[in-house]
Amino acid sequence: MRRTLIWAAALWPLLAGVVHAQNLTAALRLRAELTVRDPERPAERLGPLPLVEERIRTTIEGQHATSELVQVFHNRSGARLEGQYVLRPSLDARVEGFAYYVGEERIVGEVLERQTARRVYDAVTRVRRDPAILEQTDEGEFTFRVFPIEPGEDKRVETTFAEWLPRRGSQVTYRVPAGQAAVGEVLLRDLRARNIRSTTHDIDVERVAGGVRIRTRRAHEGAHGELVLRWDVQDEAWQPTAFVHRDAGQDGYFLVTLAAPDGYEDRISEKDVTLVLDRSGSMAGEAIANARQAAVDIIARLGDGDRVNVIAFDDDVDPLYGRPRALGDGVREEAIRYVSELRSGGGTDIAYALTRAFSSQHDEGGRPRVVIFLTDGQSEVTPALAAAQREQRDVRVFTVGIGSGVNRALLSRLAAEKRGTFTFIDRASRIESEVGHLYAQIARPLLVDVSLEVEGGVATRIYPRSLPDVFVDDELVVVGRFRGDARQLYFRLSGRLADRPITVNTTATPGAPQPWVGRRWAIARTDHLLEAIELDGETPELRTEVTSLALAYHFVTPYTAFLAIPERELTAEAAQALAQGRAERASAEDRHADASGVTSGGEATAVAVAPAPPVDAMDTGGADQVWIAREAEEADWGAEGAGDSAEMAPMAPDMASRAGCASCTVGAEVPTPRALWLTLPLLGLFFWRRRR
Repeated sequence: MRRTLIWAAALWPLLAGVVHAQNLTAALRLRAELTVRDPERPAERLGPLPLVEERIRTTIEGQHATSELVQVFHNRSGARLEGQYVLRPSLDARVEGFAYYVGEERIVGEVLERQTARRVYDAVTRVRRDPAILEQTDEGEFTFRVFPIEPGEDKRVETTFAEWLPRRGSQVTYRVPAGQAAVGEVLLRDLRARNIRSTTHDIDVERVAGGVRIRTRRAHEGAHGELVLRWDVQDEAWQPTAFVHRDAGQDGYFLVTLAAPDGYEDRISEKDVTLVLDRSGSMAGEAIANARQAAVDIIARLGDGDRVNVIAFDDDVDPLYGRPRALGDGVREEAIRYVSELRSGGGTDIAYALTRAFSSQHDEGGRPRVVIFLTDGQSEVTPALAAAQREQRDVRVFTVGIGSGVNRALLSRLAAEKRGTFTFIDRASRIESEVGHLYAQIARPLLVDVSLEVEGGVATRIYPRSLPDVFVDDELVVVGRFRGDARQLYFRLSGRLADRPITVNTTATPGAPQPWVGRRWAIARTDHLLEAIELDGETPELRTEVTSLALAYHFVTPYTAFLAIPERELTAEAAQALAQGRAERASAEDRHADASGVTSGGEATAVAVAPAPPVDAMDTGGADQVWIAREAEEADWGAEGAGDSAEMAPMAPDMASRAGCASCTVGAEVPTPRALWLTLPLLGLFFWRRRR
């Protein structure tokens, strides 16, 4: 088999999760399989190779999940086969590591600047055959070629990926690709988790120190290649949660979340809703049909006190009314009829459509003004952003992008500018359901005009740059950096709830390391820079910053790649290029010295914030301002009696480190006496630190 593997451009900037406009992404079908064909008959695809072993090991801290997926495929045929491995973990997942096997030899990847990785790859493939290259081929989908797969051979593949799990109300959901025979083990480190359940598998749930261990037993019929876990988070209404990590002598990282509580479903404000629908030629067929139906559903669900307008656009604009009209005297029926008769054709002028949507709003205040903007196309960036920035009447804009051709960076920025959200829908068949869910949230704005204050340190580089409103089933996630040596940090979120001021706060106290918080910030910062590149064009400074961050924090961007190659296969040219790539990474790590504790597992001092203790239910009656103070307890994952009960079977060290190694292999060699003498002091230091 070709023993060279490069992970090139493995992660498109999805602009999702904690970044920009609190973006939403429609769920997609998860996938992790190895399809094969006979190289003697390349046009004849044989289908998936049988999966004979599958293990999933996941650690979830709060809502941050890191999963290691190990799969073994078996060639039962008598032929030498060529395979293509396809991984689709989720639209928001960041793949942080991978390894593949040649017999018993394990070959692990390391992150390099992409062009450098390509030079190493090309230098090797010029003198050897059948390279394997892994790259992104679709939204959230990664593939690499495997050849040869010998008759009777087991082919083992390992991938590690991380993601922020979505929360709607009190419910958190974890999804991962899994076959019928998958063995899963999940360590959920959240003391607030209750009612843990699975719609796809029988599970065993065991309370351990610091959280819960979940093991899968048997897949249900109709599991569709997924493991789905759900649980409820038991916390007080409007209770923020904070996670903080600080390495010794470095600036710290923080992540603050605030979830809309259950029980607010009936609090619907009267509002003005303007539907802006793309009817350009690219929307022909299923896309325009589903968009029409989604718009009809929204109009049908509007309350009697709402007002509505519909604006259809291509390279021209065609509004139904001059301004939103009250839903009486046949207005609802007229709007539904107008939408139902829309036909596709023409170009896409987003700026013109936005300008008309803003100018058609009523001037009087006192009620929310909402624009739902749905498109599948591209448009000029500068005029569209200028239109959003000129509008000063506090109109909220919710953008919906359909398909791979949409300008997600532009739609995300527009939503962020106007304190809305961006929803990406991967295929037309999901338009109706996803837009319906979006409107269910928009119809119930809860906490508006949100702001964050941090005391005890100087907060910098906070993302998203402007905080959106919080709706029913919504969650606000904010990341940032802080300077200062204070032992406590105070996070204060303020806004307006039911037209009354409200402030909630939580306090950070010393606790266990949370190195993943630093990685979440690095991803958010990188996505912000990638958005700037896509909107405003690449500059040397932006490219250098993205590359440096990705190298220091060890993840893939369009400017970095993972490379795995056994040392013995390096040519002189490849070895020189690899040495250069490692020097570039070392330079980036020096520049971002604060990343070392994040990528090494957080062996430096740190600060963590656990959920606040319960307090009396919030009562806003008769008060001009509501103030909720939360004193956070120490996050004690290493409590008395914990022992190893809260630990999972460890990941392979090189996978757990997130850094990888271009020449690391696994063999059966016995350690030399010198290696043992070197190991003993390290073990002593480990147990001394653990005791402390």
